[in-house]
Amino acid sequence: MFNLFRRSTCTFLLQNVRHYETYTSVLKNGVRVAVEETISPLVCLSLFIQTGSRFETAENNGISHFIEHMAFKGFVSMKKKQLEECLQSIGGHITARTTREYQSFSALAPARYSAQLVYIMSLIVTNIEFAHCDIQEVKKDIIMQLKDREASPEHVTFDYLHQAAFQETPLAYNVIAPLTNLENFDENEACSFLKQRYHPENIVLAASGGVAKMDIMSEAQKRLSHVVMEPSSSGAYDACRYTGSSLVLRDDSMPFAHVAVAVEVPGYEDPDYWPLFAASCILGVWERSQGGGETNGFMLSRAAASGLCELYEPFYIAYRDIGLWGVYYVAERNVLDGLLHNVQHQWMTFCTSVTDVEVQRGINYAKLKLSKEVEGCVRSCYDLGLQILYNCARASLSDKHKEMSLVNVDTIKRIGQKYIYDKCPVISAVGPTECLTDYSRIRSEMYWLRY
Repeated sequence: MFNLFRRSTCTFLLQNVRHYETYTSVLKNGVRVAVEETISPLVCLSLFIQTGSRFETAENNGISHFIEHMAFKGFVSMKKKQLEECLQSIGGHITARTTREYQSFSALAPARYSAQLVYIMSLIVTNIEFAHCDIQEVKKDIIMQLKDREASPEHVTFDYLHQAAFQETPLAYNVIAPLTNLENFDENEACSFLKQRYHPENIVLAASGGVAKMDIMSEAQKRLSHVVMEPSSSGAYDACRYTGSSLVLRDDSMPFAHVAVAVEVPGYEDPDYWPLFAASCILGVWERSQGGGETNGFMLSRAAASGLCELYEPFYIAYRDIGLWGVYYVAERNVLDGLLHNVQHQWMTFCTSVTDVEVQRGINYAKLKLSKEVEGCVRSCYDLGLQILYNCARASLSDKHKEMSLVNVDTIKRIGQKYIYDKCPVISAVGPTECLTDYSRIRSEMYWLRY
């Protein structure tokens, strides 16, 4: 009776999901524009640029993040005060994010002010002013941000994870510039990188909300079609070599250790992206504040609740052509090996004996996460821009749910054997790590010998 109720409820929810059409266009200079018309009083515009630390060198590492900060200091035709007054007058705001592979600027305002938002977005790629006083101020801001990041064990753990996994490749670089690079950043360095990376073919403008597609398309044509940068041969992705290894920073003054363990997997472009996403969801998620872990459906959550950690969370960090798939957890020093053993045991279960109940539970959780990613115009716009940047097309929520429904026990076993079984993991840890299992022992638990 319970199973019938659960299935009928899920079917009812899926049938009542409103599907909005997405319109895409490519301007004559190569800028991609995508619009999703929804029923909303707001509009969100996101500008995506294919740039980040992966496209930087050791000498200019951090320049993309530096340019992100400079964009908030105003433009040649619109000073900082004018920009702030403009946003305040229309009730809007702008946020930004720079990752290893892309940079995004997102603006939110009432739908009737969409033209003003497109204009501001166009200034980011054409009209940034690099005044000396602003450059010095931005450098101070970045130094403070760098200190905050270094004080965050979670951020440090994942930075170490990339440094260990992608040694001597651009993906090992941090997003924030090291101090030696930051001191040398100036107008010439920033303008040179702008011409190299902020090329029209690397730009996507996405819009979602209560706007007409023709309004956004015409305004984008007016503001962005004239953007012409010097031709660049650096648009292609250089392959980043993966290395199974460990990078550990022991600090016994910290109350808990932060650990991440992962394996090499493909990225967004590979057909196995969706099965890997579903497999990550099969692991579940848990933290001590939730409670009730002993009755949790996820095996790893039950193990964690027995006192093995404070929290754990699976992750799938996907880039265009490569990714890291694993688990991050926080635990006391004396039980570090406990949860790690259970994580690897669950991974081996994926490869040999995962059950249909576990797979179906993970698929349902995956569908929930995918639904949350397009909830509201802000998240939907971000999802739209990211998909156009990577795939030049938008997969609807229904399409994603269909991909999840195709995953079964055999699929999970196949990807387990292909990407997990007898593969070299990468481990990073920060904190009191004395009791963390040695790498050779961790490597030996990536396969089973049974007689």
